[in-house]
Amino acid sequence: MAKEKKKKKKKIDQKIESGQTELSNEKKENEKKKDVISSKNPRIVEQKTGKTRILHLSSLQDLIQDYTKDLEPEDYLFPSTKGNHLKVNTVYQMFQKVAKLLGRDDIGTHTLRKTFGYHYYKKTKDVATLMEIFGHSSEKITKRYIGINEDEISETLLKFRLGF
Repeated sequence: MAKEKKKKKKKIDQKIESGQTELSNEKKENEKKKDVISSKNPRIVEQKTGKTRILHLSSLQDLIQDYTKDLEPEDYLFPSTKGNHLKVNTVYQMFQKVAKLLGRDDIGTHTLRKTFGYHYYKKTKDVATLMEIFGHSSEKITKRYIGINEDEISETLLKFRLGF
């Protein structure tokens, strides 16, 4: 049992020290309270890319403190009913149930991430920083990912008039 606990802790230490909405759900599924209260800007190592990322949680501290106030440091932030943490597939199934109730078929686990990106870009127009946040290799990929290209084309054509 101690070996299993050690293995789990090592995996968590390598993968997480916190989470935020710019990350996909795979990176938040097995975080514990201690992982998000240890630092306002913790670092994580992404499973998919192996890159180390800084998470900027300063603006979320009130929400984090409120959400975690009744949790022990070793408690999962998103516990399952089986006593472990929610799995990515479970989160996906939850999203699908909500989408069905809403009569939508365009909601998935990346919806929050894309929505964050879309609104961040609309508010700041800073695609370079957003590209870094998402870990994309080009601004073009980031704009396509959040669906900005179509919006910008429509917007500019709507306002465009030839000299008459």
